[in-house]
This record gives sequence, structure tokens and C-alpha cells, in this order.
Amino acid sequence: MSSKQQTNRKSEEMKHTTLSVDELHKKSRGGLWGILFYLVASIIAYHFRDLSLASVVSAETMQMLGPVPPLFMANIVLWISTCSALVIISGRLYHSTEPSSTISHLGFRIGFYILFFVVGGLGQAINVLFISGLVVMALQHYNVFHYFSNAIENDFTAYSRLQKNNM
Repeated sequence: MSSKQQTNRKSEEMKHTTLSVDELHKKSRGGLWGILFYLVASIIAYHFRDLSLASVVSAETMQMLGPVPPLFMANIVLWISTCSALVIISGRLYHSTEPSSTISHLGFRIGFYILFFVVGGLGQAINVLFISGLVVMALQHYNVFHYFSNAIENDFTAYSRLQKNNM
């Protein structure tokens, strides 16, 4: 490990020594909340799967908005975003760095439901959207849980060493 990585790791450890174990435990559940909100958004999207923007707004409004992008473009963006998110989260897991915001991953996953609603392919892609989003959100939860659980374990280890040294 290079000296820069060691310095970064030490600064991250120092950051968590100021947080209490209860705060770290609360942060470790952040990924679960993301999964819960994603499931709620998925249920809402499933309910509206047969609708599209063109079926909801008037023809004049659609004409003012302009042409809708083709469905294959939305699929390409979905797969690029999903693969990118998985690579980023996996990299953070591998290097044990602080996880990115669960809210950003949640926003992107919900944004895809909206994109496919606008494009008119929500009914066709609902299963793919749900599964790809669930995989990303589950890996994000594991990343958050793993990182803050390690921080809690490090706090207990440091506390145990301190107790042994004081005896």
C-alpha cells in the first residue's frame, strides 16, 4: 500500500473515531432504507406500467415537447449506468473506502422509471428496470453495511486495546 493510501485510510479512521458506535450503527442501515424506498418506487412504477407520457398529456403538449427518444437509447443508457454503478461500488468495496451516497443511486434508479415512462417503454422494461435496480441497491447496501460494520469493529478493537493498556 502506498503512503498516500495509508494516509487516506488513517484520515478515514480518524473521521470515524469522532462518531459514536450508535451513530455508526445508524449509518450502517442507510442502504436498507435505500432498498425500502426503491421497492416503494418500484411498486408505484408497476402500477403505472401501462401508461406513458404521450397517453397522459395532450397531443398539443407532446408536439411542443418534441419527439420522444427511441426506446433502444433508453436501454443503452440503462445498461451503461448499471454497469458503471456496479463497477464503482465494487471498487469501493475492494479498496474499503467510504461508500458513495445511497440517495444518488436511488435517484438514478427511480430516474430510469421516469425515463422509460417518458419514452413509452415502461411496461416492456419493468422487469429489467426492477432487477437491475435491485442489484445495484443491494450491492450498495452491502457496501454501506460492510464499511460501517468495519468501523464499529475497529472502534471496539481500539477500545479493547486501550482497556488492556490501562490495566
